[in-house]
Amino acid sequence: MKTLAARNGERAGLAALVVILLLGAGLRLDYAWEGRAPVYDAVAYNRIAENLEQGRGFTLGRKATQPASNYSPGLPLLAGGLYEISGGVHERLVRIVLALIGTLAVLFTYLIGRRLFSPLAGLIGAAVVAVFPALLEYQGMLMSEPLAATLLSASILAILWASDARSAAPTRAPDPTLRWLAPGALLGALALTRPEYLGVAILLGALVAAWQWPDWRRSLAHAALLLLGVALVVAPWTARNAIALDRVVPISTGGGQVLFAGAYIPSKGDPERVGEEVLERHPGLTKRLAAENGIEPPQPAAVVEQVRLEQILTALAAQRYPGLEADRALSRMGRERLWRDVSQEPAAYAAFVGRKVARLWSPGPRKVMDQPPWTLLHWATVFFALLGLVVLFRSGRQQEALLLATVLVAITAVSALLVASPRRVLVMLPLLAALAGVGAAWLLARWRPAEERVARQRG
Repeated sequence: MKTLAARNGERAGLAALVVILLLGAGLRLDYAWEGRAPVYDAVAYNRIAENLEQGRGFTLGRKATQPASNYSPGLPLLAGGLYEISGGVHERLVRIVLALIGTLAVLFTYLIGRRLFSPLAGLIGAAVVAVFPALLEYQGMLMSEPLAATLLSASILAILWASDARSAAPTRAPDPTLRWLAPGALLGALALTRPEYLGVAILLGALVAAWQWPDWRRSLAHAALLLLGVALVVAPWTARNAIALDRVVPISTGGGQVLFAGAYIPSKGDPERVGEEVLERHPGLTKRLAAENGIEPPQPAAVVEQVRLEQILTALAAQRYPGLEADRALSRMGRERLWRDVSQEPAAYAAFVGRKVARLWSPGPRKVMDQPPWTLLHWATVFFALLGLVVLFRSGRQQEALLLATVLVAITAVSALLVASPRRVLVMLPLLAALAGVGAAWLLARWRPAEERVARQRG
């Protein structure tokens, strides 16, 4: 117990950690038990899970406005498995399990902050994750962000743990190099939950390969094992897609839709405006969708209220490229628009990307974040996280700083290219909060000696 207390800020630090973990668990379980009105994606995840449990396969049903393959499989597979084990569709049970998993993100944030700087840094970061309201609201519905936040923080911890095993393994002990399979498997599970992290996993593999480059054989072995761990988790679903979809799809379809929506400059970076802007520029499409759905008056605003974005874009794709699958048509249209804007209107496109990045890092995505205390918490977390990165770079912790910066920059770049949703930041919140803890703890450490000097001078 003495050793445990010493590593966690003595008894006071250990007690504070227990309180924060209990607070995080209590809030999450409360939201999970009561539930929240689900957003459209949460309804879709649950419908897929129900169909899995009832033996219908990975599908949304005949009346769906888009194929189930557009959704990442991680959360529906987990929920469907729990439905199967519990003998029925028990959504509250799944929410409770997700709440317990989400609580681990609080602990992992603490462990990352403690490793990077101090127990105080870990406690500050853990407290932020424990009470962050947007993340809590998603615990009240079947959404992938809390699960992905736990998997991402666990992946980073596993990478740091694996990087500690630099010496040769003792006789008869497992080769420490095999530790790199663990972060790979976690990153694979994360990619199944949030497909954009498949690219991030590959980037992290390249980073690991460069960490100990003078010993290039060991570096490449570590990176190869990490990527092998990713492949072992993702490959079965890729194989399933090859059979079910008759083409190679690593995780999910829908990339054409998000590329087109993300490259649509008239939306000014807001994906919720894409549908109406498309209809404004295609009056014939507006009239057709209004007639098909019995909408009066046949105006863009009226159509958008009753027709989902994927239906609008599918109709646009069929009009532009008849006979071509909608996702492939939208992918082609997105690439054409992107190339044209970058080559012919670089200034306008740069401003568009700037608005998307600003939207990504805004306090959203839930309305509760508009309240001044939570808006302040959001911006304080971002500010101190940036300060924490600077502190790590200047204090000789470049390896850890580069690891975290790679994730933050990669997801920002993905959002700048595709759809900029503030929900992506929620997945990164444990990393941001841990870095914010580093920045805040560093400031406190500098302030206390100055305060003590002033007190001695006055004394």
